[in-house]
Amino acid sequence: MRATPKERMQRPGPRTVYVTAIEDIVQSPLIRGQVFNLLREMRDQEPERLFAVFALYPVLNFWRFRRKTAALRAELAQDGIGLHVAPILFLTRYFYIPWWLAPLYFLQALIAACWIGWRLRPTLVHCRSYPAAMVGWLVRRIWRTPFVFDTRAPYPEEGAVREIGARTQRLDEPSFRMWKRWEGTLVKAAAFTTTVSTPNYSYLVGTYPAQVLHLCVAPTFAFVPDQQKLIKWRAETRQQINTNNAVLAYAGSWSEPNLLRDVFQRVQAATPTVTWSILLLVAQRGAPAQIPDLNDYFQTALGTRNCTALSAAPNQVARYLAGADLAVFPLQPSDAFRHDPRYALWSKTVISVKFVEYLAAGLPVLVSQWAGAAAELVNTYDVGIVYDTITDAALAAWLLRWQQDARSFRVRAWETAHTHFSHDVVAHQYLELYRQAKG
Repeated sequence: MRATPKERMQRPGPRTVYVTAIEDIVQSPLIRGQVFNLLREMRDQEPERLFAVFALYPVLNFWRFRRKTAALRAELAQDGIGLHVAPILFLTRYFYIPWWLAPLYFLQALIAACWIGWRLRPTLVHCRSYPAAMVGWLVRRIWRTPFVFDTRAPYPEEGAVREIGARTQRLDEPSFRMWKRWEGTLVKAAAFTTTVSTPNYSYLVGTYPAQVLHLCVAPTFAFVPDQQKLIKWRAETRQQINTNNAVLAYAGSWSEPNLLRDVFQRVQAATPTVTWSILLLVAQRGAPAQIPDLNDYFQTALGTRNCTALSAAPNQVARYLAGADLAVFPLQPSDAFRHDPRYALWSKTVISVKFVEYLAAGLPVLVSQWAGAAAELVNTYDVGIVYDTITDAALAAWLLRWQQDARSFRVRAWETAHTHFSHDVVAHQYLELYRQAKG
């Protein structure tokens, strides 16, 4: 008979509790890909280690999605992973916690820390995000259990300047300063502090030099299909979208097409002998209500009939991307934050899952200078170009080089993802940190 999660957590051996806070663990494809798949891979690599997820879930989501939560708990139990969900008196829109809500959150984090230590008896707590790390800090204070502070991106800066997504409540100045103080407290208390990019690692080392031995990069990761599967998917997708043209792909949440149109027009002008099509993979649910048909809308907005817009499930994105030739990652700050140093820090340190998915599909990327560490990586590994820092002539020269050696570019992009951003590589990095933390 299969042991229950509670019984597994009572067995001898390392016990890791992975803490998330305020994020939507039930509905978010990002959490499924970046948390649950990571835990499955770590479990496969170290079967004797016991894993459980503890989620502080906003109370409205907790109530609305209780059946989905139960289904998720059963799914993870089949993989040997426990799931514990606690409702908190918060709304998801307050992912960036303002100063006036901090006491309420801290009280709930304290209750969670007491419960985790008492019931789950972890040997290590892995905390995804700054709010989750407050739980880890409290577990360490109360139970002397080490924790890993998984920063992802610089949360205070992101909360002060980020303008996209459902997290509509940004941090004001007092809230920003509060979180910068907490950042220092958490970094100094953590057994290890991880970040997803080299630029953010450099920032942390410069800010907390005494902690340099406890800082490291554990990058964003993605499913990296084998190359034979990509070849098969490429043929299938190009047949489905009915094109022999060169294909420029964009995948992500709903966005206005203006930036994409500008890049597309530059690419067309730079390669007058090439006929281009656009493949858009966007979320239908993010579209405004007055847009019933994605294809009609984007074909009009982008000024071309050579456009196919699809609403693809997360597990189908790689299959569709395989049918493209290049990918584009357009981004531009608003005038309100263009000259804000906090925006500059956030934009150069974050790295998007979307960018890694492009590489995993074998796609070189036309990336904006504002798209985080991706701009550095395309130059480091020669897997794309930072299109908004170069002239039209330089873009044409790069596209000509790509045309002459497209297969090498495709293989190099895939190899970069496979070597640095695959599930097994990142899982191995985290397991090594757990061992060093004696957790």
